Amino acid sequence: MPAAGDALARARREPVSAYPLTDDERLLRDLGWAVVMPPLEAQRRQRALAELRRTRILPVDRRRFDKASYVKTLLAEPYRSSAARYARLKDDVVTDTLRIDPFFRVAARVAAADRARGRALDLVPEVQPAERSNSLARIEENGLFIAWVRDSFDERLVSYRYALDRLILATPDRASIEVAGAIDAFEDVLASLRPLGAPRGVFKG
Repeated sequence: MPAAGDALARARREPVSAYPLTDDERLLRDLGWAVVMPPLEAQRRQRALAELRRTRILPVDRRRFDKASYVKTLLAEPYRSSAARYARLKDDVVTDTLRIDPFFRVAARVAAADRARGRALDLVPEVQPAERSNSLARIEENGLFIAWVRDSFDERLVSYRYALDRLILATPDRASIEVAGAIDAFEDVLASLRPLGAPRGVFKG
């Protein structure tokens, strides 16, 4: 799939770099994958689409966000206790909150390295056309991936607030207060660290 995805990305005139990933670029993708992949195993369609975007069979920036997918799947799960759904929602929120700092710290390092890479193109003597195109493509790839994860964090925040509202309507429980606090904390951490990420990548074509 990755080889086919690269071919399709080239056909769409998207950047594809032949350079190997740096350690930070690989870590960036490992950390980000847990965020772009929908959290519930039963979100099969959304998870399949995420995999197709990761391998570039589909373009990353062409997707529709379904804020109701998470809670519909959660409500369909045959939990014996309604409180278990609140517990699962809280666990997902807390887990994502803990993912924010590691991802954006690495994103900041990758962005800094890409700025150095861009400066080197003007300073290194005898840069070959293939070297320039691979360097610029990697900068674009990194920027697009960071933007995808940034959007996914924002979408999860929307999904979690929507899910809490739907759970309150379906199965009111005092646990909603604790979950609301966890979601507020998620939003606060995301707002404080999001600026560390690089700006959105823009495909040239």
